[in-house]
Amino acid sequence: MQRATTSFLGVASTAVPSSAAHSRTDVFAFSRKAAVLDNGRCGNPRLERLVAERCRSEALTIEDALHLFETAASASPKPSIKAINVLLNAVLRMKHYETVISLYNKLNRARGISHSVHTYGLLIKCCCRMNRVDLGFGVFGDLLKRGHIPDAIIFTSLVDGLCCEKRVSEAAMMFDRMSLMGCQPDVISYNALIKGLCSTGNMGLALELHQKMTTLEGCCKPDVVTYNTIIDHLCKERAVNKALKLIDEMTRAGVAPDVPTYNSIIHGHSTLGRWKEAVNIFKEMVDRGLSPNVVTFNMLMDSLCKHHKTAEAHKLLDLMNERGEKPDLISYTILVQGYCHESRLVDARKVFDSISGKGLSPNCHTYSALINGFVKNQKMNEAMELFKKMQQQGLKPNVVTYSTILDGLCHLGRVEDVGSLLDEMVAQGLHPNVITYNSIICGFGRLGKWKEAFQFLNKMIERGIHPNIVTLTALIDFICKEGKAQEAHRLLEKMISGGIEPNVVTYSTLMDGYCMIGRMNDAVRVYDLMVSKGHKPNAVTYNILIDGYCNRWRIDKALSLFNAMPRNGVQHTTIVYSTIIAGMYRAGRVTDAEKLFDKMLAANVCPNLYTYNIILDGLCKNRCIDKATKLLQDALSFDVNLNIISFNTVIDGLFKAGKINEAKNLFSTISTKDLKPTVATYRIMVKGLIKEGLFDEADYLLLHMEKSGYPADSVMFNAMVRGLLEKDKIEKAIEIIRKMKEKSFSFEASTASRIFKMSSKDGQNHDYLKLLPDFSEHCAK
Repeated sequence: MQRATTSFLGVASTAVPSSAAHSRTDVFAFSRKAAVLDNGRCGNPRLERLVAERCRSEALTIEDALHLFETAASASPKPSIKAINVLLNAVLRMKHYETVISLYNKLNRARGISHSVHTYGLLIKCCCRMNRVDLGFGVFGDLLKRGHIPDAIIFTSLVDGLCCEKRVSEAAMMFDRMSLMGCQPDVISYNALIKGLCSTGNMGLALELHQKMTTLEGCCKPDVVTYNTIIDHLCKERAVNKALKLIDEMTRAGVAPDVPTYNSIIHGHSTLGRWKEAVNIFKEMVDRGLSPNVVTFNMLMDSLCKHHKTAEAHKLLDLMNERGEKPDLISYTILVQGYCHESRLVDARKVFDSISGKGLSPNCHTYSALINGFVKNQKMNEAMELFKKMQQQGLKPNVVTYSTILDGLCHLGRVEDVGSLLDEMVAQGLHPNVITYNSIICGFGRLGKWKEAFQFLNKMIERGIHPNIVTLTALIDFICKEGKAQEAHRLLEKMISGGIEPNVVTYSTLMDGYCMIGRMNDAVRVYDLMVSKGHKPNAVTYNILIDGYCNRWRIDKALSLFNAMPRNGVQHTTIVYSTIIAGMYRAGRVTDAEKLFDKMLAANVCPNLYTYNIILDGLCKNRCIDKATKLLQDALSFDVNLNIISFNTVIDGLFKAGKINEAKNLFSTISTKDLKPTVATYRIMVKGLIKEGLFDEADYLLLHMEKSGYPADSVMFNAMVRGLLEKDKIEKAIEIIRKMKEKSFSFEASTASRIFKMSSKDGQNHDYLKLLPDFSEHCAK
């Protein structure tokens, strides 16, 4: 440590003594030949005023500061140490920490100016800001040797420095040492230690220290910094409710929450996906007269965009401008990402193009966001054009940008382009890693291009990049999805012989492959192998086997596994409950399914949208339409975010149960639930109305459907023809058949069959078959 001190500070010294101990003394000590006890009584008032004025100026540069120091050091008479401290503090504010130490060394060599406790405090703060707290302790030891009594600022600097180096236990000891040395901690000292405790995950101790502060008087009472530090870290740990309670306590204590307080809460809610709560906190903040800053707006915009509410986020950007808060590049990038996630590429491009008009320039992250949007929406030409423009603007794509383009090329199966882009990456000094190759291998695997996938696997190995567990698990997954579980099993065995031990995900993937082709015994053998290798099955593993048994109607076997989960230390999850409930409904065991759902609720396992849709579908298929309708209404009353599939399922069930009015009423409520009917919704409605002979209503709905931007598809036309023929509405059916011919829609086998029956039943309809494409040969037969 002494050698480090000598080396570090020796840069500013004119000579470095051979003895390390002597060097340390020479660097830090006062000139022992001078014994000026208090230089503040004399000094150079005129020069001191000049120093004070110049240091207060925002235009002060480091060159100005150095010139001032040289002037002060060579002046006669010398200025007081107070003026020198002002100058050193100005340099510290500029973050030129090494320069402060250099000037301190020069001060040691100058005569006529003695140091004060404040001088030592400035030097210690510099050492700590440079993450050289041990050097700070060297200065601290020197201070004590000179008989000075350290103040709270010095102790706080050391506590803060230790905390920044994650040496929190030492910081706590230093904090305790303050009182022993007759220096009482103040609120800043407490805040430094609380910040250190929070940053190292010791929230319990931080809260204890905070509670101690509330019992103290005077300068140790918690201030807004104390509360904000704890609130921020509670929110980062997703303990937003605790943070909100602390805000209530803060307000009762007379400490007003500020913008950073609310920013932390907004961020906490956003992290938990609570965008509505985040918006409410934003409104509360404004109501209290606080002005949100760009950080506040960006966090709220990001939360809205992640919940597919980018239009609302865009309104916030406009509000930001109205309030005089200038959006930054992050604000615009958030909107670009949001619109891309909603596949609103025109809007995303408009935002992107508007950036340059705001005095900003898109960076690599902004370009990558829009490129990713084009790629995900199968617009590779636009993505490549933007990629080239980015390079023309002098911006170098990073690994993320290249990986995004590579992923898009893989989806299109453009093997040669993938290879050339990889070469370009290397030429740009960006070496593809195992993650890059995994993306490529997975891309070709999804297309079933095994030859190409294995070519890149070999190229990866040739470049000295070893496949990892993710690479091989991905290959096993895609091979299994091709129905070739045995080939995947052989790859697993090669993996093991090659020294790569499969993990739970790999084994589970192979088990899923066997379950898909109904080979449950082989799936169980893989399970046993996994356990014998010391891997503990998780909820996903159990769910794969349970789903496999349910699909084979072996519900009792699935239940046996379900009941074994807690005994083996694996908790039931929402997905596991949903899987076995679906199996029970499929097997017609409605009562057992209802009991299991009640058990799920009693165990505080929250059903999700997937669960509700499974139950609604199961009830409708088992002709329990009244129960399905009640469950739908209950879910809506409890603010469960059902989707259009939920409504489609129940509407279809109501039509099949003959409850026509109820089906129509439920259809009319869709728009009130912030949902829009899909083609599938209209198909169910039109089919149901035709079946009930409500042809005018079906025609009206078709017209409404077209106006809503949902043209009827081939499936709907086929269903309409069959429904009309069942009701002997021949002319109406022929009208639909003509439309099908105009649109070049094909006829499903069941539709063609009904047309032939209609023509054979009544000879006069035989000529209508000429309207239909390729039907003459069927007639001949």
